[in-house]
Amino acid sequence: MKQSVAVYDLFDDKKDQEVDAVMTPAMPLAMASAGERVRIISLAGGRGMHQRLASMGLNVSSEIEVIKKGFPGPFLIAFHDTRLAIGAGMAHKIMVSPV
Repeated sequence: MKQSVAVYDLFDDKKDQEVDAVMTPAMPLAMASAGERVRIISLAGGRGMHQRLASMGLNVSSEIEVIKKGFPGPFLIAFHDTRLAIGAGMAHKIMVSPV
């Protein structure tokens, strides 16, 4: 969905410039269904979570596939040729959008 947004720059003489902004629907990874391919949009956790995901190779803009939803147990995701297990608490803090 595209939306037109007015931009006001206090340090520029040009006012009311129209800019196209793309709104991407975001949801927690915990809401993605099994078999769905998603892209990581943002990480809502702290520094420890960021470091843990980075050590697994997951960063913002990484594409992953949900193999098995948690409830009970961990979320199983596929990233490149690797399968990873992520806890439900961490899955709620990873914001994704469908690919």
